[in-house]
Amino acid sequence: MCETTTRELTRHFFRRFFENDVVQSAEGTVTTVVRALSIVAVPGLMFAFWLQNQYIRRPPWGRIEDEYFFVMFSFVVMAGVAIFEWEMLFPDRLDFIVLTPLSLRRWQMPAAKATALAMFLGLFLVAANFFGIFMLPAVTKSSTSMLPGIAGSSFGRQIVAQAVATLSAGIFGALAVMLLSGVLLCVFPPMLFRTVSLAFRMLAVTALGLLVIHYARFGDSMQQLLANGGEKMRWVPSFWFLGLYQSIQHGAAAPSFAAPMMQRADIASALALLGVVLVYPMAWIRMRRMAIEEQVNRTASRGHLTSRPIHSLIRIPEQRAVFHFIGQTMARTTRYQVYMAIYFGAGLALAISCATRVQVQNGTTHPALSSFGLHAVMPLLVFWTIAGLKMAFVFPLQLDARWIFRSTGASLSSCIAAARKWALSSGLAVVFVVTTALVCAGWSGCQLLVQAVCGAALAAILVDGFFFAQTSVPFSRARRPGRTSLPLLLALYLGVLPPSIYGMVFLELKLERDPFLLIAPVAFVPLLHYALRRLRDRAVLVEEEREGADGEFQLLGLCGDLST
Repeated sequence: MCETTTRELTRHFFRRFFENDVVQSAEGTVTTVVRALSIVAVPGLMFAFWLQNQYIRRPPWGRIEDEYFFVMFSFVVMAGVAIFEWEMLFPDRLDFIVLTPLSLRRWQMPAAKATALAMFLGLFLVAANFFGIFMLPAVTKSSTSMLPGIAGSSFGRQIVAQAVATLSAGIFGALAVMLLSGVLLCVFPPMLFRTVSLAFRMLAVTALGLLVIHYARFGDSMQQLLANGGEKMRWVPSFWFLGLYQSIQHGAAAPSFAAPMMQRADIASALALLGVVLVYPMAWIRMRRMAIEEQVNRTASRGHLTSRPIHSLIRIPEQRAVFHFIGQTMARTTRYQVYMAIYFGAGLALAISCATRVQVQNGTTHPALSSFGLHAVMPLLVFWTIAGLKMAFVFPLQLDARWIFRSTGASLSSCIAAARKWALSSGLAVVFVVTTALVCAGWSGCQLLVQAVCGAALAAILVDGFFFAQTSVPFSRARRPGRTSLPLLLALYLGVLPPSIYGMVFLELKLERDPFLLIAPVAFVPLLHYALRRLRDRAVLVEEEREGADGEFQLLGLCGDLST
């Protein structure tokens, strides 16, 4: 009986990693699992497949570069999965409230949660590394290019090296996030923990993004990066496990960086595992206390500080209601915060990568700021912020709000206008923060004016463009399967976004040389807004007619004749 209960708890906690208010059926959960595992498995397969025609001419250090990709990919995937499921690393408030009163033994909930967490992370660990473990050694088997002074390794030994290094990197990435999550939970009070954890997740996503961008930019300079025993990269965890890879594969004949890097990998893995074992029980007790004990809600006092400026700027009551609804929903729902942290972290990683460059002086490399790249910071951060809001607004976790706003007689067009104002306010806040940072960087008044005007114009255009198809109250539209096109999204982010950012940078540089040309964007944006508004109002009218005439919500014919 005890084993059956533990097994059911384990199954429950495992499903909770994939289920949410949108995916509730067993079929939906299976589909979500398959899609998630496919997303992390495909890159390794495609990269190994692409390498099969490269190894005839592959230089010696290119081989290490390829091996590093799989180590880095495993680390990034597992750390990213742990960040995305941050709130589910421990049972949430609902789990504690529902399961604690049951007649369970004290050890059953922790054991079931730990087992489910190990199964969940193990699935992604295997999916992210399965193809690479076998395909990269198979691709390199026929290669005869070797590093000077390094003996070749057998096919089986490379498989072992690939498996140990990539799996160890992935495990360390997940353990590091779990350890930091537990430490933050134990150190900070409940109200401050959510803010600090959100900031940490954003910075962690930024660091992982920079790691991937670093490989894309400097992967071909692996020999220079790992010179002198890898001292330049001694604080980058993914290189620690590359040293482990080389030590297992080549033994004593491994490159000079392998031994010190392998030592760091062993010490870091041991410390991360020991830290999780020690911190996880304390964090579990703290989470249970936070879930059961009643906490004082301090959001009301903060709400009075924001109510007055909102009421002064937004006069229409229904728009004001939607504005407050969006803010409160974003503040209390961690899933939306995760999406915003991921999107803004990705934008911040790209912005940092564009703003920095490597400068060579006297044979040594030094990081420096790029004047051209700094001009890309504003459009990148504005785009990723508004794109993240668009993603959050269409995720349906508040379906009841659709009927609440409709039953009050609120105009659908006014509700959607409030969503656009909320997104525009967020974009303008990013413009203000970036402009302030550029002031600290010593930019001239003309440059700051161009940045502010271009950033505000871009925010307005993106809000009108991204929210053009928004025909419902945020968070309240049911998801329609099959409406999201992955090729279209890839074309947007990989094909349209980069040249658009370059175009914005050249436009900013041109406007800095001739500030009088700022009249053009100032005049163009209102005209574009008016044209898109006419098209948008037509789409909203169609949506209102579909739901019911004269702004009334559908009763589905269940009320009969109300006069009787």
